[in-house]
Amino acid sequence: MKRLLAIAILGLFCFSSIAMAQEKDKVTFDDLYSPSVKTITEGQGELSRFHGKLMFMGNNRYLSPQDVNNKFWKKYYGAQSMQSWGQYLWSLGLGYVATDLIYSSLHTSSGKFYDDPSLWVGGFCALVGGALDFGGWLRLGKLAKTYNSDPSVRKEYSLDFGSTRSGGIGLTLNF
Repeated sequence: MKRLLAIAILGLFCFSSIAMAQEKDKVTFDDLYSPSVKTITEGQGELSRFHGKLMFMGNNRYLSPQDVNNKFWKKYYGAQSMQSWGQYLWSLGLGYVATDLIYSSLHTSSGKFYDDPSLWVGGFCALVGGALDFGGWLRLGKLAKTYNSDPSVRKEYSLDFGSTRSGGIGLTLNF
């Protein structure tokens, strides 16, 4: 009976929140240009860090290899990998430490947690992972500043006039 009541309350809550969300900022058929609709007409904007990646603030698109030169992309990929591995390592280390502390508190009556070598291994993993995560985060910030201030890291486009593969003459757009 309690489960049925909980499911019914949860269902009513979900239905009411969906119904309220449908009515907010409603755009009618005749109103194609609502004031709540925003458009971005200028460029991609500046880069900034966002969840371990670099994102253009103008259009909320992540940085791709087509936006920058190869050297910058390798630095970005290295910083992103460094931060990702750091996050995995410190979360694994903290989880290991927490699990070991709980297990030791349940099965050891002496209270000497610092003698357990697995506690030290988990702590070491957490510290190294935290350092890697922070280092990757700093590198991403420096790369964002470099992209925003130095136009030489952006992908270069060129329009060339010359011969084609088929033997004719034409224009070539390199990007």
